[in-house]
Order: sequence, then C-alpha cells, then structure tokens
Amino acid sequence: MEQIRASIARNTATWADDPQASATAMDLMLTLRRTATSFQSLAETYTRAYELSPAKVVIVMALAARDGHTLPQAQIARELSVSLGNLTALLASLEDAGLVRRRTSTTDKRVTNISLTAKGVALVRRFAPVHYRTVAEAVDGLTLAEQQTLITLLDKMRDQLKNGR
Repeated sequence: MEQIRASIARNTATWADDPQASATAMDLMLTLRRTATSFQSLAETYTRAYELSPAKVVIVMALAARDGHTLPQAQIARELSVSLGNLTALLASLEDAGLVRRRTSTTDKRVTNISLTAKGVALVRRFAPVHYRTVAEAVDGLTLAEQQTLITLLDKMRDQLKNGR
C-alpha cells in the first residue's frame, strides 16, 4: 500500500491544484474501494451456504423486517438503490427458489407486491443470526462510537456525491 500512496503523492504533486488535499482524497477513495471489496468478498463467502448473494440478502432482509413480509417492488428498488432491471432479475431468481412471490396489487394494478414465502421466512430464521454475527465480527475492531462516527461521515460523503458535489 505504501507504493500506491507514494504514486498518488507523485501524481498529485504533478497534476493537482492542491497536492496534499488531492492525495488524501485519492487515498480515501482507494481505501473505501478496498474496504467495500473486502466486505463484498466476506458477504459472498457466508451467503453462498444459503444459496444467496449479498444483493439477494438485502432484499430478503428488507422483506423480513416488514409486517406481512411484503413491500411494493418499486419501493424495494427505491429504498435499496437497485435499478428496476437488476431488481427484476434478482426477484426472478428468488421466486424460482421459492423464497418470494410477486402479486399484482388488488387496489392498484400498476403495483407489484413482493412477499416472502414460508420458505423465505424459514431461510431468514436460519440465516439472520449468522448474518448479524458475521457483520458484527467484521467491525469489532472499532468501538460502537467509532462505528457510529464512520456511519455519519460516510452518509455525509454519500449525500455530497448524490448532490453532484
């Protein structure tokens, strides 16, 4: 990592308006990417045993948290920041596995509701304890206060990126 940081310092000294600020920003971006990749690899490893992917886990756990284990498809896409096209493929796979079902709303034919099936609820009961334990262990090197500070800072950064600055 030190070689990468040295390369960043050389490049920003040559091309950046504010070399120190740019070097720090680049280091932060690369650190976030490496951390996200590490979390993705971890998630892929422990979800595989349940025939899930990290993206499917987010959907199944969102449904499990709702009364009736049901959400409109558009709300899932909006809340989970998943494109409708990608969500459709994920839902088809979950439906093929018997974990969710899609039903057109009886009150609004434009709305498709997604619900966990009994098989989906049973999977969540087996999976959730492993999921929460694994994620907690992954961040147990940070205090709860540090974790909350990091969440706050990352939320602030994501909001800034969403707003075009």
